[in-house]
Amino acid sequence: MNKALIITSHVEYADKISLDLSSFNTVICADGGFLIAEEMNIKPTILIGDYDSSPCPDLPGIIVLPMEKDMTDSEAAIDLAVSEGFRHITVLGGLGGRMDHTMGNLGMLAKYCGRLDHLAFVDGQNYVFMMPPGKFTVPASRYRYMGVISYGAFARDVTLRGVKYPLTDYFLTNETTLGVSNEIVSEEASISFTEGRLLIILSGDVK
Repeated sequence: MNKALIITSHVEYADKISLDLSSFNTVICADGGFLIAEEMNIKPTILIGDYDSSPCPDLPGIIVLPMEKDMTDSEAAIDLAVSEGFRHITVLGGLGGRMDHTMGNLGMLAKYCGRLDHLAFVDGQNYVFMMPPGKFTVPASRYRYMGVISYGAFARDVTLRGVKYPLTDYFLTNETTLGVSNEIVSEEASISFTEGRLLIILSGDVK
């Protein structure tokens, strides 16, 4: 499977990220993400950004965007990966820091929800993705907590199994904290729902 890694210019707890970097075919650095790549000893394939907050690197494979545009550098990088045919995309960073950027990145999950095999934002504390209606599993991992949040007014018939706090055919709205801080207590959690979109957040406390 062809897999793309996108590195943003803001990655919290980068030293705690555990990914098999050798599994990615392409590494795209968004704006100052090339500086993060250097710190992590990752060689970028493509660089893209307006470089308004970081020096423009003198490196091959660079795409310079206008500073005034209708999207962030992160969105441009994701769109580029999709246009190159990648259906499995992992984004390092894009969480924490400026709240408007974080919320915008959640919008990127919504933009491609159901259109890609995999799109997730990852840092040293969180692993965040979004799912359309259906049934899927989430394997137990190093993340202690699993949050399930409706992205939109509601998600219908939410059923959770293999977790500390199971649900059955629950009408989950976006006006509650009921879905946060659950825990996977089996080899995997089973999640199903019939309408809406669910934001899945795997997280842990940073020590």
